[in-house]
Amino acid sequence: MKPKRPPSKPTGLSIFKQSNLPHILRSFVWVWLTLILALYLSWTVLTKADFLYGVWHDHAGIGEHIERYAPQNRFRHGFEHTAPDTRKALFAGIVNAIHHQGNGLEQLSYTLPDSPQNRIPLLHRAEIVHLTDVALLIEFMKKIGWALLLIWAALTTYLLMTRQSFPSAKNAMLNLAAGQGLLLATLFVYGPKTVFYQLHIWVFPADHPWFFYYQDSLMSTMMKAPDLFAYIAASLLALGLLFFAILFSLFSRQQISKESE
Repeated sequence: MKPKRPPSKPTGLSIFKQSNLPHILRSFVWVWLTLILALYLSWTVLTKADFLYGVWHDHAGIGEHIERYAPQNRFRHGFEHTAPDTRKALFAGIVNAIHHQGNGLEQLSYTLPDSPQNRIPLLHRAEIVHLTDVALLIEFMKKIGWALLLIWAALTTYLLMTRQSFPSAKNAMLNLAAGQGLLLATLFVYGPKTVFYQLHIWVFPADHPWFFYYQDSLMSTMMKAPDLFAYIAASLLALGLLFFAILFSLFSRQQISKESE
């Protein structure tokens, strides 16, 4: 009698389906949920620092931009005569308002040295409408953020309790590199401004204004839009990646500790 042949091991795609795929999916989801959490932490920190507006005003040409375009404004006058501290305080007021359903936007105002008793409203109606839309978007993103945080917490708890392995550093870097590569490719093909404007078209109501010429908007002038948003995005990503590295390192050490028990 011939001995029975041992059952052959699954090869190729079958191995991928039976053993690797769930781990790959868990790793992918955990890495990107952790990055989103890190970016949310970055946003929170930068919000407290008014997105470093003071730095950009003094060292990224925003002050000079205001000096050039504020005199051309068709709705407001004299803003070029305001002090840098006044502009930074007004931007802080905008940041605070868009994180509180737009409350306080109408009260933002400035005075001029020759008539300190006369307060000039910073924003006109169309600007207030747009910033209120931004505030509503932030509220919506907060709700999504909390939902994703719960999913992240559940997945992390599951991995810890079942002693499942967290993604390796190589796996995490490949995931992040793929995502950032896709983003950079999109920006390279279409251009940052085109992508920025298209996102506005998708996100904001069609009958609400979101594009303002410098001559029509102190809001756009004092932000040097869209340049300021590029500075904010870069600082948001840099700080977010730092928080991601800290979180990743923390759970990697947790994994090593469990394996050594």
